[in-house]
Amino acid sequence: MHTENLKSPRAPRRDHAPSRLRVAVSLQFLIATGDGLAGVALAVRVYQQTHSPWAVTAVLLAAGLPVVLLAPLAGMLLDRVRIGFALVPAAAGMAVAAVGLSMVHGLVATVALVALYGTGDSLLRPGLGAAVPLLAGPGGLIRANSALSAATMSGTALGPLFAGVVSSAGGTRLALLMDAGAYAIAALGLATLRLGRSHVPEHDGSGPARRAMSAGFAYLRADRPLRTLVVVVAVMVAFTNVSVIAELFLAEGTLHAGAAGYAALVTGWTAAMTVGTLVAGRLTSKLLPLAVLLGTVVAGIGIALAGLSPHLWLAVAAYGIGGFGDGVEVVALRSLLNERAPAPVAGRVFTAYTAITVGAASLGMAAAAPLVAVFGTRATLAFVGAAGAAAGVWGLARRAHRALDVPYGHSVVLTPAALRAGAALGGLRPVEQ
Repeated sequence: MHTENLKSPRAPRRDHAPSRLRVAVSLQFLIATGDGLAGVALAVRVYQQTHSPWAVTAVLLAAGLPVVLLAPLAGMLLDRVRIGFALVPAAAGMAVAAVGLSMVHGLVATVALVALYGTGDSLLRPGLGAAVPLLAGPGGLIRANSALSAATMSGTALGPLFAGVVSSAGGTRLALLMDAGAYAIAALGLATLRLGRSHVPEHDGSGPARRAMSAGFAYLRADRPLRTLVVVVAVMVAFTNVSVIAELFLAEGTLHAGAAGYAALVTGWTAAMTVGTLVAGRLTSKLLPLAVLLGTVVAGIGIALAGLSPHLWLAVAAYGIGGFGDGVEVVALRSLLNERAPAPVAGRVFTAYTAITVGAASLGMAAAAPLVAVFGTRATLAFVGAAGAAAGVWGLARRAHRALDVPYGHSVVLTPAALRAGAALGGLRPVEQ
């Protein structure tokens, strides 16, 4: 009997998005844990060596300023090369900076190396945000942001806890070397992901280099509903970072709960924020703008209630409420940026957003001590919490969530004509094509 040799149809190409996302989530957790570990160890070392809060402030500024100042250049790089080509050297450079920090002790050398560390972060942090569409499977954008944000918060919570154990076992040098190892592993892991780009950079139409570098800021300025949301979140970030400093005074001075009380407040916020990021993974695109605003309102209410709490357990519960709202807001806004940012300028949009929030955080930390000194801890927390919640209410009053009911998605592009028109009007106009 003759049988015909039939070829079976080729199986569809396997979707590697879930496995790539798992790798990215693991790397994000590793990076966040290393940051928390090194941040505490370095702050303690600098203060023990100098006994100067100004020295600690200088180190913090050296870490944050490159993220703000280099945003236009970093965004241009992310949009003009394969994302992996930018992220892998950034992570490797941060590993080298951490090794250097473990070997030097002078303040000037420390500040210089922390600035190098921050330079790598100016690429790595927004680059990972812009790469989410490359990591998420079909319809998985919000869940991907949820998983990555939960990994960040988990690492942020665990890093400082590890710092005490590691520093007592091997000093701050061991903590910094462990952070260097985390970034070295991250660089290797990012290389295996082979992150590309979702557009042809030559066709982004952004024109002269000066205008092209500011395209991310211009886009956020021109997209009016999105601009409102970013302003609301930036205000909340500033006030939240006032709270980050003020909660130490709340635990130590007002509630007389000591270091254990301070740790409980920090843990209450970060644990609840992790839960919030996971819950936000169940949001739909249509609910994202409303989630940003309501999350901001809830976060502000939590901070205000913590300032008014007569007992530690009430303050911890209040911070839990605030942290949950903050977690929802973070995932919702990052997902919204992924959905609306046109592919040719996605890197610049994320670097602009990162620069805005890091700048707001720095202002909040700088303002915290004077506010507490003048108005007291409780009044400061009540004020910044109420003001942050009011920012969210202002966004609701402007109906920003209504104007964003239909997400642009990645079908939105900035055509050369739109870019030229946007430049003439002082900003970019999103054009649906």
